[in-house]
Amino acid sequence: MRHGLLALVLGLAPQAVQAQDPRTDLHQARADERGVLDQLNQIDRELDGVRTELARIQAQVLEHEASRRRAEDDAAVAQAQLDLLREQVREQLSALYRLQRRGLARIIFSADEPSELRRRARYLGTIIDQDSQRLAEFRQAMEAKGEAVAASDQSLEALGALRAEVQLKEAELRDQRARRVELLAQVRDRQDLAIRAMSEMAGARSNLSNHITSTQSEPGPTSFRSAYGQLPWPVRGPVTRRFGTSPASGTGAESYGIDITADFGTPIRAVFPGVVTLVDFIPGYGQTVAVQHGSYTTVHAHANGVRVRQGQRVDAGTVLALVGNSGLTDGDGYLLTFEIRYNGTPQDPLPWLKPL
Repeated sequence: MRHGLLALVLGLAPQAVQAQDPRTDLHQARADERGVLDQLNQIDRELDGVRTELARIQAQVLEHEASRRRAEDDAAVAQAQLDLLREQVREQLSALYRLQRRGLARIIFSADEPSELRRRARYLGTIIDQDSQRLAEFRQAMEAKGEAVAASDQSLEALGALRAEVQLKEAELRDQRARRVELLAQVRDRQDLAIRAMSEMAGARSNLSNHITSTQSEPGPTSFRSAYGQLPWPVRGPVTRRFGTSPASGTGAESYGIDITADFGTPIRAVFPGVVTLVDFIPGYGQTVAVQHGSYTTVHAHANGVRVRQGQRVDAGTVLALVGNSGLTDGDGYLLTFEIRYNGTPQDPLPWLKPL
């Protein structure tokens, strides 16, 4: 299977550059989940703060709008009073003008004494001065009301800009949160797939063990043990996975053999004379050939084309199958999974093979 389940598991991890064991990926996915949840909690706290700030700004906007309306109302009242006072002053000036035309000088100079003349002049001047002062005060009040309206406009403009900035921050946080929620779903998918991969791998090993232990055949050569450290390699290539758990983390899925990378179609050869006891597609292992050598069995998994049949006797060097990528593998590369079992118990194949 060119795109195995493990490849799908690992393909969902943005930082993955090479395959990992299901347990390693599950451990990483759980760590990623905790990290994403922490980020979501931080974003939610920031969103809460931003929304509180937006509520505070909105309250200030409403308060300034109400203040502006009051300032506008006060300005309208002041304008009406100013208009009324202007009308009164206009009427007084008109009356004074008419009196002057009729002989204001005679009215003033009709006083018997000069002091009375001065008193009447001061009185008329005082009336005019008071009206002028009232007009100046009303003009100042009008200017103050106008300045209050302008200040309210500036405050509202500043609050509007601040509100837009905070709303933009809220939108950015919502977008970050949506991305984290999506990432959390992907991480949890990785967890599910890793668990499925681990379950399938465990089932595949159990299935293969059942096939090997339940198959009866004639005893093969009894000198397999004597070939310890001298067995030829089934294929030539780098070992990309060793026997046991991952040495890097100690948390990887347990390997019952070794993975040897080779080109597609490379012949897979028997390492010792024996009898082919299994030629079948085993879920997880893919196309598999097992050869029994007395109490020992060699297993060749993820093959492509099989060249032998069940029950066939083979010699060392006989082509059993070709390198492929069937079954549950860690990616798109081609490899051979090679196992040695003693009465069904997995052995580390590397010490059995000749040093390269």
